[in-house]
Amino acid sequence: MKYYLKVFLSLFIPILLVELIFKISMFNTFGFETLRIILFTLEMTLILSLPISLIKGKKVKIIISLITFLSSIYALIEISFKNFMGNFMSLSMISSGDATRISNEFITFISEIKLEAYLCLLPFVILVIIFIFKKLDYEVLSLKSTVTIISIIIVVVISSRLSLNVTNKTQIKSNKELYENPTLMDVSLSQFGVNRFFLRDLNSFIFKKDSSLIEIDQEDKPVSVVTDYSRIFDDSSWNTLIENEKDVAIKNLHQYYINQNITEKNEYTGIFKDKNLILIMTEALDMSIINENLTPTLYRLIKEGWYFDNYYAPKFSCTTGESEFIAETSIIPSNTVCTPHTYIDNDYTYSIFNLFNNKGYTSASYHGWSDKYYPRTKLHANMGSTFYNADKLGFSVNGGWTSDLDFMKKSYEVFKDTEKSFNFLITVSMHFSYDFDDATTRKNWNLVKDLNVSTSMKRYLAKAVEYDLGLTYLIDTLQSEGKLDDYVIVIFGDHHPYNLDFKNLADLSYIDRYENLNEDRLPFLIYSHSEEPMTISKTMSTFDILPTIANLFDLDYDPRLYIGTDVFSKDETIAIFPNGNWITDNAVYFAGKNKYELFNDSVDSEYITKINKIVNNKFTASDATLKKDYFKYLKR
Repeated sequence: MKYYLKVFLSLFIPILLVELIFKISMFNTFGFETLRIILFTLEMTLILSLPISLIKGKKVKIIISLITFLSSIYALIEISFKNFMGNFMSLSMISSGDATRISNEFITFISEIKLEAYLCLLPFVILVIIFIFKKLDYEVLSLKSTVTIISIIIVVVISSRLSLNVTNKTQIKSNKELYENPTLMDVSLSQFGVNRFFLRDLNSFIFKKDSSLIEIDQEDKPVSVVTDYSRIFDDSSWNTLIENEKDVAIKNLHQYYINQNITEKNEYTGIFKDKNLILIMTEALDMSIINENLTPTLYRLIKEGWYFDNYYAPKFSCTTGESEFIAETSIIPSNTVCTPHTYIDNDYTYSIFNLFNNKGYTSASYHGWSDKYYPRTKLHANMGSTFYNADKLGFSVNGGWTSDLDFMKKSYEVFKDTEKSFNFLITVSMHFSYDFDDATTRKNWNLVKDLNVSTSMKRYLAKAVEYDLGLTYLIDTLQSEGKLDDYVIVIFGDHHPYNLDFKNLADLSYIDRYENLNEDRLPFLIYSHSEEPMTISKTMSTFDILPTIANLFDLDYDPRLYIGTDVFSKDETIAIFPNGNWITDNAVYFAGKNKYELFNDSVDSEYITKINKIVNNKFTASDATLKKDYFKYLKR
């Protein structure tokens, strides 16, 4: 028994220390979940210690050291992945695009690992030092001792499972749900610890989990009063589908979507009807580049257009690819895979491209790079768009990121003579790295070299100058050809610039970037030469782009089929983040810490519970929609 205890303590103490270091580093909160993490650690190490205690000699030390090392390394990787990508890592990402991207940027990834992440290795180092100077004297475990240990294990296992019943009423998902399918990684890691999360993630990876069913609450559906602004749909064929559907999950999705609220039309409905649209997703767009001298055209568009100063760009696992995916579909991407890769063959009948196509538009999309990171050529074709990548536009990708100015010129040549066109432009000049000079930074260096900012920030700003030159070309050319009034330009960012000290961005921002979820608060604007400028401060996110544009262009769309909401409607908008965080005009919620802040006296904790239920349902519906390829069933 004494030998078993030494083996157990040699495992339990360092692994628990890894858990606590991870918990402090990532969440810095301690509650009942800390006791649960201790129970899970106790359970795992008690079980592992039993077969290990049957071994004697140096092999025992090697096995214990290896287990501790793997636990420490995994914790370090999760912390570093979060810092590098903005999200934690799931094993499913190994077979998706994120693994490829990390391997392509391996040197950058390693160089970005922060010193505090290496604290996770400290328990392993201490253990090895102790093992060098301390012997483990072997003794045979008696039958009585074995029975005692197994009895203790049973009690601990039962206790740890019972602890899952303890869920705070404001928590976005119950711990039982998370344990079965840990898709909300921040909450799962906070509640279960890094080692148990790995085991549950491994279980989900091996035994593919279907989405749980959505709890449909008919009473939550608002009572509709028909007005001149009402959108009326004939749901008879949809109801027939529901009656005849045998697949429980598909039927559940039918019932969920048909019961969503139908946002009404409003005074902005159709304001841009039949105009051409240029939708620009700007790589690494941040409010810190808004500068009258460096980026005068962007500055002008913000001042003369409709500027949305409370817009958020949530970062999902495949950042750029999934920000793009959200804007195209208004579906929440999967948290465990790279959605544009995994669900490339899904039916996207209701994508933004197809909505425009159904109105007689020609849809095309453009990017000055190859399909190396995301399979856009196939994905966009499946969504209803002709995609022009670097090859089609005549760019070489061997000399670094292409110039946005050249990109705008080549893209415009393709669509300039097209009547009723929807053009989705994906820029690339502002992409990291900011650690060395490239052709773009060298070209514009004289404009930024004397600025009182860091060298890496100067490089970022030099890249922003190139982007602004592209915008300048686009606006000036449309104006000189007498077409500016025929076009609407919408600009949004995929994410703030990675691998750039965030303090650089915060120092040049006009808001506190460390407050609430402001790290992901970016510029969003709609520019129409014929419209008066205004600032819209209603909370919105990338999810709201599609329904907002669909309303402005009076496209035929069913608002119930999208996660986002037309920002000009009277309905509440919710900016949803992959870790379960969310923000509205009334409150902000932090899922990993289960904390919230109310912005006015008209709401209370019941509001948090209500929105959490809505957000949880949206996550579940999106996950099932992707896994089941739901929209191929919805041919009404």
